[in-house]
Amino acid sequence: MPDLPLLLFSEPRGALLFFAAGIILAWLGYFSFTLFTSRPGANRNVYYPYLAYSVSIFLWILSNAYFQSPLLTYYSESTAVTMALFANLVSFCAFISAYSFSCRLISTQPDSNLSLYQKLFISIISLYALIINSSPGLTVKHVDIVAPGDFVIIFGPQTSWFFLCLMSAVFLTFHNFLIYKKAGSPLIQKKSQYMILGVIIFMLSTLIVHLIIPFMLDDFSLTWVPPALAIFETLLIGYALLFNRFYSPRYLVSQFISHLANVTLYLSPYLLIIAIGYEDNPLLIGLWIALIGLGWKSSLIQIKRGTNRLLYGKNGSPSENIQRVIGHFQYSTEYGLGKLNELLNTRSGQILNINTHSDLAALKIYFEGKYSVLVKDELEFQIQYETHTELSNISWLKKNMDANNSALVLPIVSKNGDISHLFMVSKKDRDGLFSSEEIDALQVLFEQANQYIRSEEQVRKSQVLAGSIAHEIRNPLSKIQYHFERIDADLFDVNNNSAHPFLSEQMKGLYKELTESKKAVQLGTRFIDIIIDEIKGNSINSQTFSSHSAGRLTEQALSEYGFVGNTYQARIIANTQNDFQFWGNETLFSFVMFNLVKNALHYFSQYPQSTLSIHLERGESENCIIVTDTGPGIADNVIPHIFDEFYTLGKSDGSGLGLAYCRRVINAFGGNIHCQSKYGSYTRFTLTFPIINEEHIPNNLFNELKEALTGKQVLVIGHKENTTLISSLLSGFNIIVSTVDNGKNAAKYIGNNNVDFAFYDLSLSPTQFEALKKIRSGDFGANAQKIPLIALSNENTRSTRFDTNVFQGEFRISDSLPLFAQSLKLLIDSGSLKPLGHLIGKRVLVVDDMQINRMLVQSYLAQEGITVLQAHNGSVALCIAEQERPDLILMDIHMPEMDGLEVTRILRQRGCNIPIIALSGECCNEVTKEISQYMNAHLMKPITRQQLIQKLQYWIPESEADKVISKQDIHIVHSI
Repeated sequence: MPDLPLLLFSEPRGALLFFAAGIILAWLGYFSFTLFTSRPGANRNVYYPYLAYSVSIFLWILSNAYFQSPLLTYYSESTAVTMALFANLVSFCAFISAYSFSCRLISTQPDSNLSLYQKLFISIISLYALIINSSPGLTVKHVDIVAPGDFVIIFGPQTSWFFLCLMSAVFLTFHNFLIYKKAGSPLIQKKSQYMILGVIIFMLSTLIVHLIIPFMLDDFSLTWVPPALAIFETLLIGYALLFNRFYSPRYLVSQFISHLANVTLYLSPYLLIIAIGYEDNPLLIGLWIALIGLGWKSSLIQIKRGTNRLLYGKNGSPSENIQRVIGHFQYSTEYGLGKLNELLNTRSGQILNINTHSDLAALKIYFEGKYSVLVKDELEFQIQYETHTELSNISWLKKNMDANNSALVLPIVSKNGDISHLFMVSKKDRDGLFSSEEIDALQVLFEQANQYIRSEEQVRKSQVLAGSIAHEIRNPLSKIQYHFERIDADLFDVNNNSAHPFLSEQMKGLYKELTESKKAVQLGTRFIDIIIDEIKGNSINSQTFSSHSAGRLTEQALSEYGFVGNTYQARIIANTQNDFQFWGNETLFSFVMFNLVKNALHYFSQYPQSTLSIHLERGESENCIIVTDTGPGIADNVIPHIFDEFYTLGKSDGSGLGLAYCRRVINAFGGNIHCQSKYGSYTRFTLTFPIINEEHIPNNLFNELKEALTGKQVLVIGHKENTTLISSLLSGFNIIVSTVDNGKNAAKYIGNNNVDFAFYDLSLSPTQFEALKKIRSGDFGANAQKIPLIALSNENTRSTRFDTNVFQGEFRISDSLPLFAQSLKLLIDSGSLKPLGHLIGKRVLVVDDMQINRMLVQSYLAQEGITVLQAHNGSVALCIAEQERPDLILMDIHMPEMDGLEVTRILRQRGCNIPIIALSGECCNEVTKEISQYMNAHLMKPITRQQLIQKLQYWIPESEADKVISKQDIHIVHSI
């Protein structure tokens, strides 16, 4: 006998079939090993028919390979007849095993047993197939052999019926797979798709090659094709049966085409070498091998990109897109999750810390065991179709996923191998399955993103800690402020920021120190807010912006700055004559000025002759504040970096963030900051501000003002040029305006006429002011005493301090209607245009677990004649609110047992519309969002009396004590 390998592999078609048989045999080994080691709960009654089917396909391919190899001519025609009959029998076994397997898939019998009619059908046609293929001449009479692969089979009389039985089994199998697909879950439907695809490939090839062509054309040259294609049916059905997670068809096609193209790319040079006869040249072969080693990976990546673009379009494959989300996680976890939800077509996905969620901690042991990822569809399939000792654990896992509305749970592992977080995502919107490539891409993504997730979590913890620290700091500040207020009230009994002229110099000094201490407390609180916002990475909120006087805020910042002695303060020159209005935030502006002043003062001791000058300039396109110090100056090579974050020079205590933050603030105001310096001579900072125009004014402001002020009667007291300007501007809001030029006439007019509020020009002589004092003291009657008086100021009166015992607010004179309207709006919002004393007799509930905070608020409210109700916790607050129905509630946020937010939610659910103002040191985004949702306003601790009273004047109505104002219905008209 010739060499056996030569007989088996000398013909290409025979070699191909032997190779296909080898693949089937290897698959059988892998399938059996996996089934008995990794799938202990699998239903053997379903899997055994598939094993029988695969063995039959293996033998069928071998029998067909016989006809395509030299073995056909080596042995006799009788041997060929025997092999043809054997091929018939093993093909029949394959088809009937496939049918039995499909019947068990849809079986409703215990243990997936067959029904009676299915058993009868299998038994009858099996017996028939065995008889006709065992009897000579019934299906195969003889075989005419010409050459390997070139033969003619002479069929017997039963051949047609035999093939009909085979095709019946195939069609019934196909029908069962369709039933399986329709009746099952998305996972079963996916399994059915692979099985149906395999059957379709086999049915079409067998129908065409084994029936149509041989019977109609008497051509057997292509009979090797169906056995070769049977490998696809076997692998597709086995893949669907053995696995519960699948790669998408497009992904498989993409991988196949990419690898085939890459193989072709590197095989082509070798074929060229053979074609030119240099296959024995070691240099060329060595270069070819080196080319493969160096270029294989990079070329495969490029080919995959091109293939994916061809199959998926310009957006790329899902796995590529998922891995690119790493850029979004670098920005923030929330941003990354949002993009992932979009790509995965899910409604919700979340990343949870497994150490802070006790209900998820139990999942950790499963991921440390056999599970690398949990997919709900896979667990449901195991529960329904498998039985083993872990079934109770699997059921628990599914219930846990149901409770968290999760269809997929993927562990996120830290560098040291510990599971730190879980990625939990809901079911896909269109009942789709998570493909294997998506899960693989998610695992790769979170291997990279874990560091960003953990870093952001650490930052978030720091933010929470910072918020807690801020809260705890504000409470002692409130206590300090309370004692300052008590000292002020007991020793001085003043609230207009000026000591009595008859006090001794020692008492005046004490009062000055007390005033500076109160300012320090307020400034400390304001800068705590800035620091916390910066720690949290919050952007500067332009919604807090309003129009301000640059000159007044500059003077205010200098007066509030904590100078060390009077010598430094004397070296500062401020010229605010060219005052202008800018759009921004008072606290942020103070921070900028404080930083620039502090930087200049740092060198005052080293340069005793140095000075600091601040002056304002108005321009046609922009306005400026110029801050110049004659200290050491800044070198030319340093100036480009002074606004960089963390850049500092010459200061051991500097952080390098001050000027960088100053630039952020001024940029947020719409301007910029520049530095010019001459080393050894001076340093000049120029702050530019855009000119305020109507773009900064809300569109609906004028309509709101008209609605609020129409019909109001206003008295303007002052010089003619000022009263004329104010009258013309006020008349645009349908206000009835009257004017007088001195305090005496004003007192007479107020005594005889109904006036809603009055403006007083501070540029009038001081003697005119005495008449206003008499109005306020009640000399002209109770109604006149309650009239709100507003101080009118301009550039000439910028340094004049108005008496807060007489005036309720200040109004900056401007000939710009938009600016005038904005200033008028601020007066309304602050409650300055409401009659004095309208808070007398009102009842306010103060809810705070710290007594000192309640005492401070009570001391403020008592001065206004307000009745104060107190509650030390949320439960007491609920009872008092429902029984006493106060006019307003001041609510602390952090309290034991029941916090302020929960109390407010309960009150709102019960239909309580009492205005509730949050009184808290908390400023984190989550809490402030809830405050804005349920409460009417928010005051940060420690508060001042002026801040508190302004809020109360706005939210407590003038009359109808029982009237309740809901947040949703409030607008400007309620303030008047």
